[in-house]
Amino acid sequence: MKIYKVKVNGKAYEVALEAVEEVKGSIVVENKKTEAVESTGEVNSIVAPIAGKILEIKVKVGDKIKKGDTVLIVEAMKLENEVKSNFDGVVKEIKVTKGAMVANKDELVILG
Repeated sequence: MKIYKVKVNGKAYEVALEAVEEVKGSIVVENKKTEAVESTGEVNSIVAPIAGKILEIKVKVGDKIKKGDTVLIVEAMKLENEVKSNFDGVVKEIKVTKGAMVANKDELVILG
């Protein structure tokens, strides 16, 4: 769950958002934290946690990153979402470009 501060007609509010999934017209709230990564053996893949537009890529091929580092920013519903790595590793491939639209679970960055 993420907490955001929003201002509506000059009045500030705190809003807590949870990931939801639509299944046959009903809304199901996920009980577990959505991971932005999937492990595929020796190579780790960072995937989109939400559909949206790539606003910024914060890494380049060859960069060494640590668990928790922000690798890119995805805009969804006018909110900027940091996509962080759950692995230490070296960036082997970046599969998206700035401005590209991505779907939920699309592969974004490959770590080795």
